[in-house]
Amino acid sequence: MPEIRVVIVEDEPPARAKLRRFLGEHANYRIVAEAEDVAGGLAAWRNEKPDLLFLDIALGAESGFDLLTRAAPPYPLIVFTTAFHEHALRAFEFAALDYLLKPFDRERFARTLERVGERLVARAEGEGDAADEERLRKLASAPRLRRIVVHERGRTLIVPIAAVQRLSAAGNYVEVHTAGRRHLVRATLSRLAQRLDPAEFLRVHRSHLLRADFIAGISPWAHGDLKLTLKDGSEVMLSRRYRGLLPEDWRGAG
Repeated sequence: MPEIRVVIVEDEPPARAKLRRFLGEHANYRIVAEAEDVAGGLAAWRNEKPDLLFLDIALGAESGFDLLTRAAPPYPLIVFTTAFHEHALRAFEFAALDYLLKPFDRERFARTLERVGERLVARAEGEGDAADEERLRKLASAPRLRRIVVHERGRTLIVPIAAVQRLSAAGNYVEVHTAGRRHLVRATLSRLAQRLDPAEFLRVHRSHLLRADFIAGISPWAHGDLKLTLKDGSEVMLSRRYRGLLPEDWRGAG
């Protein structure tokens, strides 16, 4: 069997180490990238185009499902790894090949790799997972958000997405920033990110989404972070774990 390129997205170092160890016992599997959050996973998906993705469900404030709804083809085979059995049904709605419930042993892991091998052979022969890929395409192409409805002081405001400059997490709410105004909506940043065009809005921190056209400048900061200067003069830090989501021609800073 030809080499199988693998990406691991898992926020627990011991779990990543276990996957590395088990995969290392199979010569034709090569780990090409690892990530501990959705941003890093998306960057690895985009840059490495893996054949196989091991994906944890709980990834800090986000989830493996968030990653899949924001990803784009080509789609790898997906194996979820999680300690929570209650997510199994939703995992298979996302066209998961397998669902590894932690803690899993070598025997259970070997059965997963058998399934991977069978599916890759089917792919090579032009058979198999067209329906699964179509399901993922539909999830990734859900209608984009065109407006945000804000309820404040007894009235309802309709804020067009075109007017939004940035969004910030605020507990169970999201601050929606427009020119000179700030609105508070009950939502999560992850849910809004799923419905926003990633070419227009960049995730620069677990708590910040910025309109790309609202960024005026980028400068290096400590520990691999970047400082983003916005057109209104304010500054936002770009965490290094989200740096891979920047457009390629923006990454020269630092």
